[in-house]
Order: sequence, then structure tokens, then C-alpha cells
Amino acid sequence: MMRITSENLDQTVKLNKEIKEEIERLITVVETRYKKIRILSPEKQALQILKEHYLIQVPIPDENWGGAIRELPNGKKVFVINTAQPRVYQYFICWHEIYHLIKGIEESSSHIISTEFDLSERKADYFASQMLLGHDVYEYFYQVGHHLPFVERIMHCIDTFKAPYKAILIQLYESAGEYKNEELSQQIKKNFDIRISQQESEKMFRKLALDVSLVQPSNIIDLGALETKIKEKRAEHEEVEMYKEHEEFLNQFRRTLEGLNHV
Repeated sequence: MMRITSENLDQTVKLNKEIKEEIERLITVVETRYKKIRILSPEKQALQILKEHYLIQVPIPDENWGGAIRELPNGKKVFVINTAQPRVYQYFICWHEIYHLIKGIEESSSHIISTEFDLSERKADYFASQMLLGHDVYEYFYQVGHHLPFVERIMHCIDTFKAPYKAILIQLYESAGEYKNEELSQQIKKNFDIRISQQESEKMFRKLALDVSLVQPSNIIDLGALETKIKEKRAEHEEVEMYKEHEEFLNQFRRTLEGLNHV
């Protein structure tokens, strides 16, 4: 998948404009069909939607791996979120995976292999950013901390919208183009490719009196409905060796994760 940098930022925003109407229609689908419980926090709403399916939250020690969908033999889909990532990335990945959930249901239960894999992932990312950000981030950016350096103002946006650094910059850049704000566009490009460590993010959040937990991993281990289902099957059919093996595997998997988490 294409890695977004300052050099292809304009190409990314151009693509966002091309898929904008499709994503807006999908957001309407979420609003009318998937929000069974009205939760005002978009990040919590995403977790609630995925928990109605098979959501697994586990810490995987890989900074480049945010989450995935795995299909079970019975056709059910398991959603895996890496809780070793900072919380804002987890929330973004949740909405990213919800895009794939909805598109998978719309396209049928069979696998459709697309030759435009990058486009599919861009749509998922754009969908996630719109669920968390929309256009409000532009106005908020100009309301908060005029005296602060650019990156610290972005930290305020992260705290308010609970979205990752680059997702906020991409949305800001798109809005800056619409408002013909060349000064902001240049600021965004100048700061787009900088690498901010978790320690640096935490330091800035503390300095600005923001919610530090958002830029920290949660390291949650939650095997959710999958674990419950396996235990139910084991209790109902104690004589079936397969269910026993499944339960033992899941217990060992949990112990392994807990061991990694305490290293």
C-alpha cells in the first residue's frame, strides 16, 4: 500500500475528492444501520459496532501492524486490533476495519479480489478519518493555541478528535486547499514527514495538559465473543475433542500474550 508522504500528499487529497461521495454514502449507512446504540464518542461507537461481531483486542509487538480481518471456516469474520499501538491509532483502525466490514456485506459473503488494493485501503482510511474528523478540524485548529508551535496545535487536535497525527494533517491539508490557505498548506507539508516518538508525544501532551493515555498503548487483552463462544461449546459438548483443543489453544494464546505484555 502506498505510504503517504509530503511528496504524494497532493495526489492523496486528489484521490480523496474522487471518492468523497462514495464515502459520504457509506457514512449514511453507518448512521442508519449500524448505530444501534447512540454513543456520542465516535471512537467508542466504533468499538461498540465491532464488538457486535467477533472483535479481538490483543497487544502485538509490531509498530507497523494495526489490525486485520480473518475469516473463520463458518464464514464469520474476526476483527483483530493491535492494542500495543497508541489508542488514537486503535480508534482509527477500528473505523478502517468497519469500512471493510460494510463493504464486505454489501458485496456479498464471497471474497472479491480487487486489482485496486491501494484504492480500497485509501477508501478505508478516508472513511475512518471522516468518521473521526470531518471538516471541523480546520476550524478547531484556528481556535486553539495561536501562540503555540504548529506541532503542539496538532497535538490539541489529536486530543480533541482522537485521531492520528497524519490523519489530521491530511484532513487539514484538504481543507486548506478548499479555503485557499497557502500558508497552512506549506506548514503542513513542512511538518508532514517528521517522526514523533511516543516519548515525545507523551512529553508534549503532559506539557499541554492533554490526555496522555491517547498517545499510549492500552495493551488490552480481550478475546471477546470468540472466547465466550468457544467456552460455551466446550461446556455443551465436553466429550468433543475439537472443542477441548480450541479452548486449550485459546488459553495458551492468552498466557503467551500476557507473558509478552510483562516483558
